Amino acid sequence: MENVERVDVLILGGGMAGLMQARHLRRTLPELSIAMVEPRSKEEIATIHKIGESTVEMAAHFITHDLGLIDYMIDNHPPKCGLNFHWAKDADVSGAIEDYWSIWATRFPKIGAFQMHRGKLERDLTEMCEQDGVRMIRGRSRDIDLAEVGGTHRVRVKLADRSELHIEADHLIDAAGRAFLLGRKLDNIIKGPENLFGLDTVSSWVRVKGVDRNLFSEGAHPDKSSTSHWYATNHFFGHGHWVWMIPIDRDTNTVSFGLVAHRTEIDPRTVNTQDKLLAFLKANHTILSDLIGSGEIEDFICWDRPSHLSKQMFGENNWYVVGDAAYFGDPFYSTGTSTIAVAITSVTKIIEARSKGWADA
Repeated sequence: MENVERVDVLILGGGMAGLMQARHLRRTLPELSIAMVEPRSKEEIATIHKIGESTVEMAAHFITHDLGLIDYMIDNHPPKCGLNFHWAKDADVSGAIEDYWSIWATRFPKIGAFQMHRGKLERDLTEMCEQDGVRMIRGRSRDIDLAEVGGTHRVRVKLADRSELHIEADHLIDAAGRAFLLGRKLDNIIKGPENLFGLDTVSSWVRVKGVDRNLFSEGAHPDKSSTSHWYATNHFFGHGHWVWMIPIDRDTNTVSFGLVAHRTEIDPRTVNTQDKLLAFLKANHTILSDLIGSGEIEDFICWDRPSHLSKQMFGENNWYVVGDAAYFGDPFYSTGTSTIAVAITSVTKIIEARSKGWADA
């Protein structure tokens, strides 16, 4: 006999966007039943590496206020002390921060922001959602049968034990990132610089544990600012590229270093492996190369064309795309989590309107 479950809301993908959506729905509409399909174990989730490790004030307010995570964020994730920007005075000399022209944040932001270890955050959010009554299903989404307006969506899930489960849901949310589960089904994804305001980049990055932060800053800057230079998001610029430096874990002194390069100016094949990225940084930003060399590299990843957009973010027949499943632009200014906050709030409001039968839903 077919194994079938029914829920009000089914979320495909247990990354940051999906987990935050589940928590927001649970806090706003506790009467709804919610299930989430995610193939990875908690141990696997804790080791993930993704772009999007920094927040600005809008996202931080959503996380701390709307999701109720202020104490959790303070206890588990580093503060973000603004944004700093650095340009080498001489492109051939970049061994110390004094070799750069810099714009420094002068004080803490009025609304506290955070840097995030995504693996730790998503593992912990998974546990919180479980405790809040979200049904966590370990498996992979296979067939998706989208309903007509007023109907019920149906998804076939291959479970970790290789059995199958069919889930029916009034609302279906694709938060499965670059698997583009609904994007492919609906031909909803737009790529290419001609469709992305000219954006045409490659991005590669490493996370490094045990970095010697003294190579960057001694921690006292009375002539420049009253805040930390280290705990800011630091941006380093060069011809055709910029590099982020984000401390993401205080306990292990783990830092994320990531390159975003214009494909028209820098051949993607010159930065698409760990060795090539390290060589590029050594040639262009010696200070970052030295910081990476002071620690232990945990992982490397390269996205050849990270940017995309969806034609549509939600449909009249109660489907929605959030997070990377919906769009990704450029990580500059760390606005990604802010746009996720807007999307999540919008999806929750639409689900509330439709589940309560509001005429203007």
